[in-house]
Amino acid sequence: MAWSRPASLNQFCQRVLPQLVQYTDGDQTLDYVRRVVASDRWNSFDQFHQTSRTLEEAYSAAGAGVEICPLQTGGQLGSGRWVIHEANDVRRATLKVVAPVRRKILDYRDNPWHIVQWSGSTPKGGMECRLVVVDEVADIDRRVEGSMVLTRLDPRINMARFASQGAVGVITDAAVADLPDAHRWMKFGWGGIPMEHAAVNLVGLVLSENEGWALRQLHREKGTLTVRVDVDVHRYVGHHNMVSGLIRGGDDPQDEVWVLAHSNEPGALDNASGVGLCVEIARVLEGLIAAGALPRPKRTIRLLNAYECYGFFKYLEDSHRLQTPMAGVVIDTVGHQPELCGGRLEWHATIPMSAGFVDRVGAAILRQTLKLVNPGYRLHLEPFMSTADTLIGDPKYGFPAPWITTHHRAKNRASAVYHTSADTMETVNGTGLETCAAAMAGYLYYLANAGTREVVELARAETKYSLGQLQKAGLAPEQARHEGEAHRENMTRLRRFLWGGEKGEIEASLGAGEQAVRQAIEQIAPARPRRRRQGAAGRVPRRKVVISPSGDNTPPEILRRINGTGLSAWALFWADGERTVGEIAQRLSCEYGRPVEARTVGEFFAAHQDLGYVDLIEPGDMVGRSQLVADLRALGVETGMDLMVHSSLGRIGHVVGGPTTVIEALLQVLGKRGTLMMPSFNHGAGRVFNPLVTPSTNGAIPDALWRRPEAVRSVHPSHALAAIGPRAEEFCRGHLEAGIWAQDSPIGRLVHGGGHIMSLGVDHNSSTAYHVAEESVPCSCIDPFGNIDRIVSVDGEVSQVQGLAWRAGTCPVSPGRLDETLTERGLQRRGPIGGAPSGLARGLDLWEVRREHLAEVCPSCTIKPGIRS
Repeated sequence: MAWSRPASLNQFCQRVLPQLVQYTDGDQTLDYVRRVVASDRWNSFDQFHQTSRTLEEAYSAAGAGVEICPLQTGGQLGSGRWVIHEANDVRRATLKVVAPVRRKILDYRDNPWHIVQWSGSTPKGGMECRLVVVDEVADIDRRVEGSMVLTRLDPRINMARFASQGAVGVITDAAVADLPDAHRWMKFGWGGIPMEHAAVNLVGLVLSENEGWALRQLHREKGTLTVRVDVDVHRYVGHHNMVSGLIRGGDDPQDEVWVLAHSNEPGALDNASGVGLCVEIARVLEGLIAAGALPRPKRTIRLLNAYECYGFFKYLEDSHRLQTPMAGVVIDTVGHQPELCGGRLEWHATIPMSAGFVDRVGAAILRQTLKLVNPGYRLHLEPFMSTADTLIGDPKYGFPAPWITTHHRAKNRASAVYHTSADTMETVNGTGLETCAAAMAGYLYYLANAGTREVVELARAETKYSLGQLQKAGLAPEQARHEGEAHRENMTRLRRFLWGGEKGEIEASLGAGEQAVRQAIEQIAPARPRRRRQGAAGRVPRRKVVISPSGDNTPPEILRRINGTGLSAWALFWADGERTVGEIAQRLSCEYGRPVEARTVGEFFAAHQDLGYVDLIEPGDMVGRSQLVADLRALGVETGMDLMVHSSLGRIGHVVGGPTTVIEALLQVLGKRGTLMMPSFNHGAGRVFNPLVTPSTNGAIPDALWRRPEAVRSVHPSHALAAIGPRAEEFCRGHLEAGIWAQDSPIGRLVHGGGHIMSLGVDHNSSTAYHVAEESVPCSCIDPFGNIDRIVSVDGEVSQVQGLAWRAGTCPVSPGRLDETLTERGLQRRGPIGGAPSGLARGLDLWEVRREHLAEVCPSCTIKPGIRS
């Protein structure tokens, strides 16, 4: 069934998109591309820094914000991380025949494509040596010792063979189909020399097919040639840059939609076109905002330009943010002259396990843009294809990211100029750039400004789409479950865009769609009890590192094991810490359209475990719900209790089903008469508190609790509480007005209403309930209304409110004393929950002990609240 375009998207395409198209300027975009090419064409890190300065100036002139983040080169060898171990500046590269004739062959200053990236250097002043011709691997022998080798073999694959036989360098003249004067873009490694070749230091040079033919002819005529090679490449551990253009959000600049467009490559299309498009998007949106034609989007649009993968993935790993980016796009190789790309404008789907609603939103906007502009392109909707950058679609650490490109001249067949010196400004089409810029500006703006109305409409469209997929004839049970997982991922990601509205009404609407899909799946694949698999298929991979590993920085033996499974690099992303190896094998079978054995998947994850990318949890080491229920009852948790829980999921052990299982075990023990409360604090990390979206920084269990449809969440900018049960509404109301830890705050009501406090895998240092006692003393170091914060109201407006001013120093009375005193007096029961040492105490007992500890200290304490300027 076709996807039904939501009303809000229809209105956007009719009202906003024409403005974007009218304001976009293809000639201006071409100029941005030209300016990037001017420095990146040298394929040298000193010039890449110049590109950063060019982009900084361009974004600033466009009215956008700009940030430059230096990314350190160098890193742990064998870690699999996306780090450039050594940067390199190319200062000089020349090749001349000096005997028996004299002839200039190449000069890097005349054509930067003449050098292999990560080439080694000759001795200072250059060197003279023989030229030998070798085009078969079997012919690489001792006769190359001390020589420059002219070859059509791949220099990267064979560099270790040449080096082991004593060659000083290679000159490649590999042919470019239909372009005999073009030079291939050659690299000894993607982000540096691969680990297995790390000790190799070969000079690498590049000739076109015609230049190579002429040198070969001269070699045949003269029988032997002596060449003079002079190459100066300076390698160092330094930095390369991430440049971000920022269209700052007007309501919540902290939530971001991302664009990836890589720089630091020599081509105009494959490199500079996407970067130029980013600057034009910034100019268009900021210009229309400044003119009053568009409101500033709710959220920030971040346009990232850096070294492919090694910039984006390292930035993702190193940057600390409250939430992952919400969604985005990869812009790579756009604006081909139509005759070079067969008129193909391709929109590739995001990675299979990610949220596919972005694919359909982008396709709708592209179709409408092509109706408004006639660039000579036809839209082709294509499945996911890894450009490496598109791995950013990792659902755990990244965001759903389709790929827009004019890269192919036929399906899966690259343009003739790809990665060659023929990729020049003449291959780029201004109208094509204009079309792509307008469409992507629209796609990004729609997402960055989306709110609850858009979420509800998109959710209905996605539900209708999934139901259509489930109605296809001959759908196998596993395929139906696969579609159900895709729908759940879409609903989870769409909830990130909620902005205003009553949670109950929204959840009723979204829940109805989820229920409809579940019922449709049960018709094809009846629900079955989940049994723990035993053996290797029952192991659960738990991920530890962002994205998939870089092959260049992976030990060769581990890399061979990974590649030997035949699984895609992104198969790693199916590991969510809850699926077993067997279940992942089923997901991969659906993705690939062929059977995938659990044994193969187990080998894949075992190799990643040895690299440090996952932990493989054995079935016998897992904690189930029944054990949690028994442990909770043994600790003293009873039916009908009002219970506040502070927790550490990791201390429990690996829980089957993750934090959801812990919550359900607690609710089972408390029963229908008990109320479960947990912190859902962000501790001020959320610069704008959106009660429907802002995550908790208190760990996985509390963060899962507030997201449940039945949970009630209090409104407080930094220290919201969440509760489930008959007293949830009573506990959580009026939190903002009462103050954070007042007697009639949510925790105050639970403490003074006979509730209990559980520390599950933590101690009372993490038990925020003791702050209720501190306020009652009263202490003078906490001001519940001392700072100004911002929240999103039910009507979607952002309001300023009075929030917490936390003490500006460390309390002289450590809350760590609480555990010792409560236990000594028999006021706290201790016991394990799974593997987590835990305690249970009455809230009022904890309150009284903390007041007792503070009684003689607070009156003379000089610590004051930290009031922000």
